[in-house]
Amino acid sequence: MNNLFIPGSETAFIASALEALHDSTCIQGEVLDTPNDDTVAAVLLTINGRKLRYDCEIKKKVDRYALPLNLLNRLGNAQRALLVSSPLSPDMATRCRDIGLQFIDTAGNAYINDGAGIYIYVTGRRGDAEIQFPANNTMTPGALRMMFAALAEPALLNAPYRDISMHARIAIGAISKAFDTLESRELIGSTADGKRMIRTPELFLNEWASGYAGRLKPKLRKYRFAIDNLDEFLNWSPGFRLSAWGGEPAAMILTGHLKPQECTVYIDMDDPHALKDIVKSFRLRADPRGRIEIVEMFWNPDHFADSFPTVPLHLIYADLMASHDSRNIAVARQLVPGIIEHVHDTTR
Repeated sequence: MNNLFIPGSETAFIASALEALHDSTCIQGEVLDTPNDDTVAAVLLTINGRKLRYDCEIKKKVDRYALPLNLLNRLGNAQRALLVSSPLSPDMATRCRDIGLQFIDTAGNAYINDGAGIYIYVTGRRGDAEIQFPANNTMTPGALRMMFAALAEPALLNAPYRDISMHARIAIGAISKAFDTLESRELIGSTADGKRMIRTPELFLNEWASGYAGRLKPKLRKYRFAIDNLDEFLNWSPGFRLSAWGGEPAAMILTGHLKPQECTVYIDMDDPHALKDIVKSFRLRADPRGRIEIVEMFWNPDHFADSFPTVPLHLIYADLMASHDSRNIAVARQLVPGIIEHVHDTTR
């Protein structure tokens, strides 16, 4: 086979993953030449007599929890793309499956779902002395609050610490450490004139969404309630600055493409009446499996209110992605261009 258009090392890497896939599933695969397109490589898998062609996205180190999501958002056709990587940890494999990113790795782990009857999911294989890359959990809540503020108002990256503290409710003493964390992870950098800037907005967004779900939200005050009539609750009008829709209701308002099955509301819990009034008005009942989630506003409600009656787009995105619901993830991806455009428009 002529591999002129595929670097030899990448061809060998893909071949290793295909061999491991055969060992774990008996699926036959071959690397294809791709001389007439921009794809790094392509593979042909034979499964139950069917032949499936995939364009390969090679990532030898999947060492950040947000990388699969960042990759998925870049793909033109996720149904025909395949991540090829070194062995994925069980958490990372689950992450790929939940967001719909198909993959094979050099240990024989795999997720393949063509949507037409073929479903393969193998995880837990470690490979030979390969490094495992667990989900990254080093991002501090202070750094995540900084990321939230930066996505809402990128100019805050260069604002006085007092202003940052007031907007994002970050202790002034934690701001310097938050900047150090973001710089060390290459999420922010500096322009020629020394001003801080978001380096890659899409990666920044995905790191924020993953970190919010895993590190920041678990520390927030939040409550779940049951209700007899969910549609009645969806007709509620939040109070400006004291409450705003997140998650599925916010996506419904913005896109019209989602009928909420659960409702997320962010409220200012420093207001002693905010939570009590909602519970009383709709006769909500405390229930850990209830369909209504009320979450603490972790930012200053006097700021970041331009999107009212919803929370800022990037928080809606994080809520939808954290649900692991395929319909929510599809809608979340529709929000990405608007979030990226906002960052670019406010930094020009």
